[in-house]
Amino acid sequence: MRGGRAGRGPRRAGVALALTLAFAGCATPPAIPPGAAPVRSDQAAELVQQWAAEWASFQGMRGAIDLTVKNRLGREHVAGLILMSPTALRLEVSTPFGVPALVVTAGPDEITIFRVLDRQAQTARPTPEAVERWLGVALPPSTLIRLLLGNVPPPADPKTVVVEDAPSPHLAWTEDGVRHQVWVTADGRPARLLLDAASGRGSRLTADYQWSPAGGLVEVRLETPEHGAELTVRYLSAENVEAPPDAFHLVLPPDIPIRRLD
Repeated sequence: MRGGRAGRGPRRAGVALALTLAFAGCATPPAIPPGAAPVRSDQAAELVQQWAAEWASFQGMRGAIDLTVKNRLGREHVAGLILMSPTALRLEVSTPFGVPALVVTAGPDEITIFRVLDRQAQTARPTPEAVERWLGVALPPSTLIRLLLGNVPPPADPKTVVVEDAPSPHLAWTEDGVRHQVWVTADGRPARLLLDAASGRGSRLTADYQWSPAGGLVEVRLETPEHGAELTVRYLSAENVEAPPDAFHLVLPPDIPIRRLD
């Protein structure tokens, strides 16, 4: 695997990515996302039902990715491997020489961050609060997985989806106190997702997507301006696979100190 800034070294990259969705400063995205197309009211329910059907058929994915994390300390760029199922995620980052530097697993039971070079590990329960610590928005890990795959979780009732016109036509609905706004491409894929509290208080999450002409996901950028968090995942390759459950269970060496985050 290759790293971004060779002078920073693999250990610095491991520290940065141990906080994969950590705190960073970033610019405000344009009001109308690139690739967004007009959407009609009669398309609203059909689009969210299409996303639900795509998710129902998803069994797993394995990919090679480029990761870019920006924070107040600077910018880190590394390459990694990612494995996802509908309920779990595994991320591995290696040094340019192929030595494992960081392994992160997030599943139904636990989140584990293993900084291999530092021989340290952190664990937490897979709660929305744990994700909020990183992203600034309380999301279940399974929702985070969907966002990284370019799939927007639809509302329980598709009829609650409306089309709003400002600043440009997009889908909108509120579910569990969270307001969703989704701009879509001409072929009905998400171009941008905005999540914020319906009360108007709290953090906002922006997810911007780039798609290939063939419909494959090229890039995901997650940002929370209030917390200044920005993470960009660029897919170099991806294939559909169904990984065994133990691929998402990280067994740590017995001499590794573990610190709980909750």
